[in-house]
Amino acid sequence: MPVAPIAGPPAPAVAAAAELHFGGPDRPARVLRDLLLARIEAAPPGSEILWVTYYFRDRGLAQALTAAQRRGVRVRVVLDARPRRADINGPVIAWLRAGLGEGLRVHRSPVAGLRLHTKIYAFSGPAPVAFLGSFNPSGDEPEDPGVLEDIGDQDRGHNLLVEYRDPATVEAVRLQAARIWGQRDVSRFSLWQNRPVRLGATTLYFFPRLRPGVVERGLSRLGPGDHVRAAVSHVERGPFTARLTEAARRGARVELVVHDTRRRVPDPVVAGLSRAGVVVRRYCHPDGLPMHAKFVVVRDGAQRTAWFGSLNYNANSRFLNHEILLRSTDARVVSGLDARFGQISAEAVRLTAGARTARTPFASAKADSGVIRVSGRSGPAAVRALAPDRACGEARGRIPRGRSPWISSGMIWGM
Repeated sequence: MPVAPIAGPPAPAVAAAAELHFGGPDRPARVLRDLLLARIEAAPPGSEILWVTYYFRDRGLAQALTAAQRRGVRVRVVLDARPRRADINGPVIAWLRAGLGEGLRVHRSPVAGLRLHTKIYAFSGPAPVAFLGSFNPSGDEPEDPGVLEDIGDQDRGHNLLVEYRDPATVEAVRLQAARIWGQRDVSRFSLWQNRPVRLGATTLYFFPRLRPGVVERGLSRLGPGDHVRAAVSHVERGPFTARLTEAARRGARVELVVHDTRRRVPDPVVAGLSRAGVVVRRYCHPDGLPMHAKFVVVRDGAQRTAWFGSLNYNANSRFLNHEILLRSTDARVVSGLDARFGQISAEAVRLTAGARTARTPFASAKADSGVIRVSGRSGPAAVRALAPDRACGEARGRIPRGRSPWISSGMIWGM
């Protein structure tokens, strides 16, 4: 059934001050990567490039960064030494260490599970600009299919970078990147880390922080007539799911599109949300392309708000990782993300319906109390989709009587 977008003005082209850039199967392959490459190559001598990222496998981008330094650009990069797949950044770290010298910093945490998950790509010239969002330069050519099966093809799957050009926002982002690079004032107890940076319609939040329930506080008052649409790759049981459950029980319309892997979005999470009346669609592409976006669009009465950045809705992002989260009330940004949600959601529905027709693993996909079960095999794409960690389909449920078992969880999750 077609789903109406969140009411509001039609989505015009986003203004130059904040421009949305989407990756996905409907976009040219490597479009976000090529956007960053063009910025590197345009950086003039005497300017600065400052990057913070998590996965970095793209040797072409690494070579472009070292070439920029040779022509007189100051290049500083900080990336995680041991991401979830621990060896994955090694080749690029070696290349950048040789080419950038002291310009490269590698994040090593003494705390297990604390990762540098922020994505910031800042350039001072030829005009100041900063890109933030969910995209990692984690692809490479030639590609390793085994790596893509594990971490996902972010060069071709759904992803987001938001480009800011206004000087105040660019400078605030650059300062945070410089603090991370220099390991200054980035603990959860520092004043800078906990102070929201308010810049007109945009507010920046840095993680780790003492009060991490930023998005959840915005969901806590939703009720009849309100609407949440979220394309989020990682969701665990916790305050975010509790607030969505409560909002749906109070009569708000809540829709999610999530990753197809159970590691990122466990079946019990889908089941619990579905029982509360939340519509949850797993994005299952026949080529295994991921839904790696991380944005939430909320209509609360007349107020329309979007949240986006690097933040996952799980315990690691909430309590441990370095993350960046942005809140925007810019109607053009909100409308653009709302329209993109509609496209991703409709694509998820088409992929599931098409797979059922073709008798792929989706043919027997069904919701069992909201838990997606997959059976049936056909063709090489089906083999890929049948990886044990993958689940496909849509979960819809009715609201059961009684209190949700998640409602009290916010009290122990740092709300």
